[in-house]
Amino acid sequence: MSQEKAQLIAPIGIMTVSGMTATGVITASSFSGNVVGSAKSLVNGANVSVGVITATSFDGNLTGNILRLADSAPNIVAGVTTATSFVGNLTGSVTDLTSQPAITVGMVTATTLEGPVTGNITGNVDGDVTGNVTGNATGNAGGLGVNYNGGWTGAGTSQVRVGVVTATTFYGDGSNLDGVSSGPVSQQSVGITSAATTIDLSNGNLIYATQSSTTTVSFANTSNGNVYFIRTKDATGTARNITWPTGIGWSGGSAPTLKSSPRSTAVQVFLLVTRDMGLTWQGKEVVEDEEETFSLFTWGSNTGGKGGRNENAANQSSPVQVGTNTNWASVTRGYSGNDVNYSGGVKTDGTLWMWGSGNYGQLGLNESGGPSQRSSPIQIGTGTDWAKAVTAAGYAAFATKTDNTLWSWGWQNNTGVLGQNNNVKYSSPTQLGTSTNWGTGEYKLVGGNSNAFAIQDDGSLWSWGYNSNGGLGHNNTTKYSSPVQVGTDTTWSKLGVCTGGQGGCIKTDGTLWTWGWNEKGLLGQNALVDRSSPTQVGTETTWDNITVSNTNMMGVKTDGTLWIWGYDEWGDMGLNAYQEPAHRSSPTQLPGTTWNNLGATRYTNFATKTDGTAWSWGRNENGELGLNDRAARSSPTQIPGTAWDEVLGSYLGAMGLQKAG
Repeated sequence: MSQEKAQLIAPIGIMTVSGMTATGVITASSFSGNVVGSAKSLVNGANVSVGVITATSFDGNLTGNILRLADSAPNIVAGVTTATSFVGNLTGSVTDLTSQPAITVGMVTATTLEGPVTGNITGNVDGDVTGNVTGNATGNAGGLGVNYNGGWTGAGTSQVRVGVVTATTFYGDGSNLDGVSSGPVSQQSVGITSAATTIDLSNGNLIYATQSSTTTVSFANTSNGNVYFIRTKDATGTARNITWPTGIGWSGGSAPTLKSSPRSTAVQVFLLVTRDMGLTWQGKEVVEDEEETFSLFTWGSNTGGKGGRNENAANQSSPVQVGTNTNWASVTRGYSGNDVNYSGGVKTDGTLWMWGSGNYGQLGLNESGGPSQRSSPIQIGTGTDWAKAVTAAGYAAFATKTDNTLWSWGWQNNTGVLGQNNNVKYSSPTQLGTSTNWGTGEYKLVGGNSNAFAIQDDGSLWSWGYNSNGGLGHNNTTKYSSPVQVGTDTTWSKLGVCTGGQGGCIKTDGTLWTWGWNEKGLLGQNALVDRSSPTQVGTETTWDNITVSNTNMMGVKTDGTLWIWGYDEWGDMGLNAYQEPAHRSSPTQLPGTTWNNLGATRYTNFATKTDGTAWSWGRNENGELGLNDRAARSSPTQIPGTAWDEVLGSYLGAMGLQKAG
């Protein structure tokens, strides 16, 4: 059967031919229909199935090879396509595509490309990459940044997970990249005992260095990464210097100052970072923990040599330094009347010292027989492990060690105040029980006239000794000769100095609690009723510090305001008037907003401010106010000096610590 054939020569108008097979060249201004075979120079043809097509624009479905397509071509399946612009879906090889979304191809060469890319990228990547990249990136990945915890400025926005990265600039901590660890890998201990110290970093990049000699440090077997250098020094006041390796660029422009604390627990931590195997370093000090040291001053009554000034009789109405030592860490006052006047303290080297009258063994000198007395500080034993918590209670003294044990000595006068569960006098420190959980910091151990309180590391509160008016807080008036926990609460934080008849303590939530004798509103609870167990003062949650005297209590809040309550006999309320017989049964504010540490004794109060000034008010018969006279003050009056850390009262006297240097 013969087949119909048509030859088109310059057709005019629109022709419709059903079932036509065309060979040769088809030239048309527009095209609609299916084409099987090779097509060249098609314009606006829809639903075309061809081998090769060259067109200015194309609309429809296409199977085969495509060359020089331009403008809009949706849903195209092709082998090779070259186009200035392209819109649609494409399967096959694509060359010179611009602005193409959702393309699945084997090889793409393009000026710009938008959309997700899955697979390996080989070559140079210039500019920013937007989106997630999975796989290997090789070359100069200058445009690949790390979106780390919200992003780094100028680092791009991609989350990069790669195998090997070589880059001139890298943003981020590199904590998951091999060879660029941000943290310690292993540790080593180094003793710096000579003029030259070589540290082999292959033994560890976390270095615990104990320094007892000035030295020059060098590193061996250096690799890229971080070096943590933890420095402590011997327990002397002698300076120990370090000459660091050359090439360290220190933060701030110069090497940090090395501390010369006489206590071996003082520590500095330095971070050194190298990225070129130790040729150059970046360094900075990341931790500085040097315990402050203080000079000790006393004034007022010197009965029994308790002033520690190597004199037995002369009272002083202004502060006088005790010796020349500048390494006191903490001190305590002790008194129980005219016949018992003593004091003690701990130095920054962990040694314990006592002075004053010791007729009941309270100096801890292991002396028996007649009364003993020391008019200047004398060391108790040879130990160097005493902590800062030290206190006195009547005829007894207490201190904790750095191993969290509690020790007592002196006489308990049938009150059980030593906590040794007997009525024996101890003339040298004796461990109290077997617990190793006692708090070792300030405000963790206080004594009254005949009882004592302590906070353990778990936040529990304990008391023992005389218990008149419920002063121990056990909801009774029974005396105890060994420590007994007060209730079951474990949120106690800071104790106030107690006097025997009442006590006060702050919890971790900033609330204030008092108990015991409540004459004239001493407990601050807007009532005159004794309390035999802790009762909250008001509802405030901002209390920071508290002290207790025989006649009133004081507290400082976290905003630096000072509050006082109780009664006034010598102007000791500080309200610029002699208030007796008036009283305050709830906290009343004194002027000022920069108060911090507090101290008190009978009828006399002390407080320091954040600017290093110290203030006193109340009775002044023996010069205990430190104001170079013996006139009472009814409002806070500044004591000379601007380096005070704290001032404590002793019986008819006072002592204070000034910051050394």
